[in-house]
Amino acid sequence: MIRHAPHVIAVVATMLASSWLLAQEMPPMSPTSIESRNRLGNETSPYLLQHQHNPVHWWPWGPEAFAAARALDRPIFLSVGYSTCYWCHVMERESFEDEATAAILNEHFIPIKVDREERPDVDDIYMKSLLALNRGQGGWPMSVFLEPGQLKPFLAGTYFPPDDGQGRPSFTTVLNQVIGFWRDQRPAVLQQADQVAAFVGRELTQPAATAPLDARTVERGITHLQSAYDDTHGGWGRGNKFPMPGNLDFLMAAAFDRPEIRQRVLHTLDRMATGGLYDQIGGGFHRYTVDVKWLVPHFEKMLYDNGQLLRTYALAYEQTRDPYYAEVIRETAAYIARQMTAPSGAFFSAQDAEVNHREGENYLWTSDEVTTALEDAGLGDLVEFTLEIYGFKAGPNFRDPHHPGEPPRNVVHLLERPDRLAATMDLTVEAFDDRVRRVNAALLAVRSQRDQPLTDDKILAGWNGLMIAGLAESGRVLDEPAFVDAAARAASTILRTMREDDGGLLRTARGETAKIDAFSEDYAGLVHGLLALHRATGDGAHLSAAADLMRTARARFWDDAHGGYFDTLPDQTDLFVRIKSTYDGAVASGNNLMIANLVELHDATGDTAYLDDAVRSLEAISTELAERPTGAMVALRALDRVLTEHPERLAAPAAPAARAPDESNPVIVTARPATLALAPGGDGQVEVTLTIARGFHINAHRPGLDFLIPLAVEVVGTGIEVEAVYPAGERYRGPEGDMIVHNDSVTIPVTVTRRGALAGPVELAVTYQVCTDTACLAPATVTVPVRLTADDS
Repeated sequence: MIRHAPHVIAVVATMLASSWLLAQEMPPMSPTSIESRNRLGNETSPYLLQHQHNPVHWWPWGPEAFAAARALDRPIFLSVGYSTCYWCHVMERESFEDEATAAILNEHFIPIKVDREERPDVDDIYMKSLLALNRGQGGWPMSVFLEPGQLKPFLAGTYFPPDDGQGRPSFTTVLNQVIGFWRDQRPAVLQQADQVAAFVGRELTQPAATAPLDARTVERGITHLQSAYDDTHGGWGRGNKFPMPGNLDFLMAAAFDRPEIRQRVLHTLDRMATGGLYDQIGGGFHRYTVDVKWLVPHFEKMLYDNGQLLRTYALAYEQTRDPYYAEVIRETAAYIARQMTAPSGAFFSAQDAEVNHREGENYLWTSDEVTTALEDAGLGDLVEFTLEIYGFKAGPNFRDPHHPGEPPRNVVHLLERPDRLAATMDLTVEAFDDRVRRVNAALLAVRSQRDQPLTDDKILAGWNGLMIAGLAESGRVLDEPAFVDAAARAASTILRTMREDDGGLLRTARGETAKIDAFSEDYAGLVHGLLALHRATGDGAHLSAAADLMRTARARFWDDAHGGYFDTLPDQTDLFVRIKSTYDGAVASGNNLMIANLVELHDATGDTAYLDDAVRSLEAISTELAERPTGAMVALRALDRVLTEHPERLAAPAAPAARAPDESNPVIVTARPATLALAPGGDGQVEVTLTIARGFHINAHRPGLDFLIPLAVEVVGTGIEVEAVYPAGERYRGPEGDMIVHNDSVTIPVTVTRRGALAGPVELAVTYQVCTDTACLAPATVTVPVRLTADDS
């Protein structure tokens, strides 16, 4: 539990009291050349995309927003939330969609929106600030006001209502107060920010508590992925669908021998490859799809996605020998060689989604355009075949939302896997594939004559490392030397042109200029690629280069106090506290990929110092792995490898004693009996009780609103099934409508039935989401304290 800062709180209280009755709208600032508009449309976070049409002129977190705040001398309003947060939805409806409120924000602040699941480093820093400023009360939405110079917070809260009342100021009242603070009490505001930043800095340098690192942690990650899986369409998510190679790689490493896991992994790989996410004509993967079916993509292509997905499909091919996956790999590698490779051999960063201000214009087709292209190429006999397999006969599937008056067109997608389509057409797979190759070549030739999307031709060290790994692994499993050669050439270019005299890596290069000291993720990505090259070639030079970079990275980023790797160099100033990110988003965090590299280096060299660092780094994030395993899939995969190959290196600490719920731990989970022995086919009863602190409630199993996380009991491990009887709950009237919750406590009777051998650690887990009347905490999944054993006597 974070300690509070009494002097800081007193200053805030004084500032609020002094301006409550004087709050009024301030005169507009001077005109500026900085364009005021909402900038979230090109983001990939589903949460940020939810806010792209707000009248608030949101900026994503980044240097452009900071520069604008400094140039305009405005405070920053930082809003942090996530997609399933009830009170985040409420505040958007009441305030961020309100034109008058937006006008105040746009005129007097630089408003920044952050997805806490995408930027946990930002979330962690400012949540600590909120707890200090708000007497230990925190949650989401998180609303924080920052001074623009060093991004230090001076005022913070959670949900603010639209109107004054019940002793609470409205959001507009708070905004006008801050405008007055900034104008009239600037020295006090900056002093306040300094005090909060110093306090939070002390908090974040204290060692974190540790949790057991054992097979149950890995199993919990598998269970979380299983419970969130989309059985209909594959993958994870209920709206936009993102490729999640970290999830797939983890499941292939930890549980691919389980039939259900294997089926789900292959189902996802098939749906991604046959859908519009994959460029059927030219190869390569787009960023994500805007629907749940993998059909309509956001057409941007990113190097990091394609590098990671090459590796994922290579690992899948290695375990299945599925020729379809080999074809996806070859087509994607050909796209990278054709459009994403610099003359130096290094790889460009991205290709734009738009052409001529039209989303996906280069990639879209009508039936008439396909017919003309094939007839002009002498393939008129394949027109019907093409329109059938690529979904044109069902009609158009894409209309540009920004240009609704234009005719609809088609995103090209396969109706099914090629082998299944071939069977329905009474063709051999070889004959089917030959037709598709001829069709695609003709369509690509026509498409290449269209206006092309812009290519971001900067070279990023870390992203190049991901593509190097993807090509090296693909070349190894397919026995394609050209792929390995391309990876080796890129690695040589990076090592030769993007390092300083002292061995330090540089982040970015364009033309003849390389600059910016690299972050830990750059070192991690490039080492990852070099290790894949070593696996593919056996060449010791690649292993030596990887070890050399790891030495440099350790000197620059290693956390001597706790273990693990910081994101930035010691003098990095874009965050007021030095952070160690542990969240694996579209790209793995530098810390987590470093852990995986350390395990690989130990196994390749036999040097136990690497394994020592890996274990210490895992221990440093053990609580996060235990509580949020799906947020750190790369580290969880490394943990699984250590548990499998070096189990003696991980000793579990003693479990903490139980205590009553309070503000820092508002739900306590208990169970009776403490032990349940199950005979084959037998069952038993467990009562799971959640005791809830005063002032908090949890969502019921059927909470009444689709976006809320329901109360649920699930199985971790295999061999048992559970059937829970969930109490009805109590009606709670909120701004978004009626919902069903539990207050004080809830007891869930659970029938546990043994269906087979108990494989690995088997336990119960309960998922719940805690809210107050003004904020929601992150959903939590905790182990139910009951020991399940087999009675085979």
